[in-house]
Amino acid sequence: MKLTEHFDVTEFEHDGPMPAECLAPYTSLCEKLLEPIRTHYGEPIVVTSGYRSPAANAAAHGVANSQHVATVNYCAADWYLASMHADMRPVFDLIRGSAGLEFDQVILEHGADGDIIHTSWSRTFNRREALEGATANQSAYTRWPTIPASADA
Repeated sequence: MKLTEHFDVTEFEHDGPMPAECLAPYTSLCEKLLEPIRTHYGEPIVVTSGYRSPAANAAAHGVANSQHVATVNYCAADWYLASMHADMRPVFDLIRGSAGLEFDQVILEHGADGDIIHTSWSRTFNRREALEGATANQSAYTRWPTIPASADA
């Protein structure tokens, strides 16, 4: 099932089927963040993690209140661009510095195999929180500033 032009629900179901109530938040994440990033860079986004059951989240070393354990109000996905997998900082900086991209949280995570970006979307709040650290919560995160959503881009 297509969520948007370039994203299918199966891309977000690495850890099992997504409950129907999570389709709307994942569609919003795609529309408001992932599609604009894909268009800007002109290449597909590789989704490494999307919806997780509580058990799958624990196995992935996710925090107890992870937005990967999506609800009708929020969701999260981890992803990268193949051409930039070794260094996703330019993408992270673009997201956190753009008032036109809607997100709750963006995290640049560094791993042995390359960088990934964790992004979340929320219907109920929009913290525009930007963090950086190691994959699988292996280190404490560093907080980065963002441009408020109301600022001019």
